Amino acid sequence: MPEFRFGIRLRLILGFAAVLALSMIAAAVCTGFAAHREVSHIQDEQDRVRAGRIHSALADYYDEAGDWDGLQDFVNRIGFQSEREIVVLDADGVVVADNRPLRRRHDDRGHRVLFNAGIPRGPLPPPQYFTPIMSDGSEVGAVAIAAGRRGGPVYIFPDSHSDEPHDEEPPLTQFTERVNRSLIVAGFVAGVVGIILVLLLSRRILGSIGGLTAAARRLGGGDLSSRVNVKGSDEIAELGHAFNNMADAVEDSERQRRSMVADVAHELRTPLSNIQGHIEAMQDGLLQPDAATLDTVHRQTLYLNRLVSDLSLLAQTEAQELRLQLEHESIVDIAARVVDSFRPRAEAQSVRLDTDLPDGLPLLNLDRLRIEQALGNLVDNAIRHTPPGGSVTIAVGPHGDGVRVVVTDTGSGIPSDALPHVFDRLYRVDPSRERATGGAGLGLTIARRLVEAHGGIVWAESEERVGSRFGFDLPAHEH
Repeated sequence: MPEFRFGIRLRLILGFAAVLALSMIAAAVCTGFAAHREVSHIQDEQDRVRAGRIHSALADYYDEAGDWDGLQDFVNRIGFQSEREIVVLDADGVVVADNRPLRRRHDDRGHRVLFNAGIPRGPLPPPQYFTPIMSDGSEVGAVAIAAGRRGGPVYIFPDSHSDEPHDEEPPLTQFTERVNRSLIVAGFVAGVVGIILVLLLSRRILGSIGGLTAAARRLGGGDLSSRVNVKGSDEIAELGHAFNNMADAVEDSERQRRSMVADVAHELRTPLSNIQGHIEAMQDGLLQPDAATLDTVHRQTLYLNRLVSDLSLLAQTEAQELRLQLEHESIVDIAARVVDSFRPRAEAQSVRLDTDLPDGLPLLNLDRLRIEQALGNLVDNAIRHTPPGGSVTIAVGPHGDGVRVVVTDTGSGIPSDALPHVFDRLYRVDPSRERATGGAGLGLTIARRLVEAHGGIVWAESEERVGSRFGFDLPAHEH
């Protein structure tokens, strides 16, 4: 089962989803609250205006009639039109009109009967709910006006002291404007909260990126020991691990570069010093420019030329600037030519060269000269490390869809701690070995680079006091 990872993508999705949900909830809550508040406010305003109209109508009725006779019919009519419950008292506090619905109750026998079928129709509202009715500056009565609501009537107080006409109810556009204003406020609040959430969610991401940026700047400024502290297992953590691996590679490359410069300087210093010493001795007359002296200078010059050529070839392979002349070649023929070229030297050192070169192997698309050079470096290394009386075997055989070439010697072997470094530049298992026999330490590195340029791999196996096996595998596909 694949491991679940709470990565950046999932975090961003969840974060934006949370912000969106919060915004929608905030907008819905604020809009609902605003709509309820504004509806209640508009309803209160409408009730107040309509109550004011009823109050004015009652005052006009008294002014025209001079008393409250016949008021019940008038109250029934305006109460029906306005859907309001109206109770009117005269100046003595006697009910003169009441349009409230009849209240029902049960008698002692359990039968439903009308309660107080006359006027008033039920208990009167408390005195504080009555508004005085004035006529010619005198109080001629009082009125209580109620709107039917869920849970019971709600009494409304008309603005009886205002000279404004009671004919303008609040427009519905007011409701729209206030709800829109509430939506804007809700959107603003949701946006602020969303920004805060995004900042909280991105804090760790931005902190990790900031650490990577600072480490990259330090690395670019020359601090090759700069690393980042990796936490978690998300994409930023992977980037941190990749950065640390890159920094390790850069530091290791710089270490190898400095080591190579020092080693190359050391390699060049000895033959140059020998050549300089011989030339100065001949100039001073201490040595005669005879054949032996010139031969010594010539050998040192050849060594320098070979070292410079190897360094140039190595630089080309590492920069991937080496151009291969690819042709279909037989690896068996190449191995045979290499063995023939090294046989005189092996015989001179009393080392036996054996071969295992079967027929029927497929032709490979490769650069013959470069593969000869790679195999030659392996054979040269094997002969140099095999004592007199030992043997070196060159074997070729199939391997997967390609071929494998193996060079086996019966030398002293390579220590296990040195084996991983045998293909490094200028590396010698025995640093004290003379350059005349030990080489510059570039042969195996060049062999590896040449084989890798063909898409192959180089490997080495060794056992101390038994011998070593160096080989490479070449694929059969086209390059």
